[in-house]
Amino acid sequence: MKKITGIIVIILFAATSLVAQSNLGRTDDLGRIGIAAIVPDEAGLPAGTQNMLQNRMMQIATQNGLGAIEGQAQFAMVPMVSIITHDVTPTAPPQVALTVELSLYIVDVVSQNIFSQTSIELRGVGNTEERAYSQALRNVNPRHGQFRGFVERGKERIVEYYNSQCDVIITGSQALANQKQFGEALFLLMSVPDVSRECFHMAMNLTADIYQLYANDKCNQHLAAARAAWAGKDLIKVEENLGQITPDMDCYEEAQQLVQTVTQAVEAEGASSWQFRMTRYEDDVDMQRLKVEAGRDVAKRWAYYGAHRYFDWSWLYRN
Repeated sequence: MKKITGIIVIILFAATSLVAQSNLGRTDDLGRIGIAAIVPDEAGLPAGTQNMLQNRMMQIATQNGLGAIEGQAQFAMVPMVSIITHDVTPTAPPQVALTVELSLYIVDVVSQNIFSQTSIELRGVGNTEERAYSQALRNVNPRHGQFRGFVERGKERIVEYYNSQCDVIITGSQALANQKQFGEALFLLMSVPDVSRECFHMAMNLTADIYQLYANDKCNQHLAAARAAWAGKDLIKVEENLGQITPDMDCYEEAQQLVQTVTQAVEAEGASSWQFRMTRYEDDVDMQRLKVEAGRDVAKRWAYYGAHRYFDWSWLYRN
């Protein structure tokens, strides 16, 4: 299985009208806990068995209401397989007989916490070790009650974790924002599932403030770049940078003034009128939608390019 290279947070923003729930009942898809089935290379399984086991694990998560696509959830179900016995049968031709212990874990790939674990013993026979492995893992029954309890424990402990660690998450995101690490700060806040009601509301309230800091910082950068481009008479670069400035940013009015300055100068030189227009929004609803979409993009970009270190599985697979 190829190396996993990124995380996408499954939840980035929820509508302000969303009623979060502290129980484990049905929630809006934007706020539900999702568990992805992942078989890291570090698990050490033969290549031919990885996809089959991943499919079985995905069925376990899905049939218990928590299935998520790999890369779109920070919570994962991962396996560990240990060989208990390895025998060669006295048959012609000889066969490989394996007894293996399959352990499944529900983990948080960010905090590196294990929320639930279960184990099952399986047997398989084949003319190669890989086929014996495959036969053993084919005996995994996703509908087994053992797996239902395993997933339920994981859900409960995920909520308990966020309820007990909420102050750490909030403080940590504020510290990151103060260091201008806005993407990671938003990532931490958006990782809080809405089933952890109190923490979710605290995280969402802080999200707007941190996104505004991010937006203003970006605004100053783009405005400075636009002014430098205008000094060099590079209208293309002027447009590229002004086009990144949106009405929710504090320097929006200054950017509009620069547009007027450039337009007047271009016309004074006898050229045709400069047609660039700043982005406008008709009402507060459009402005709110802009913030939601922009904030989602910020967290996704950080998740892709800044969070890859969280896929170091050595904390789980130590040998």
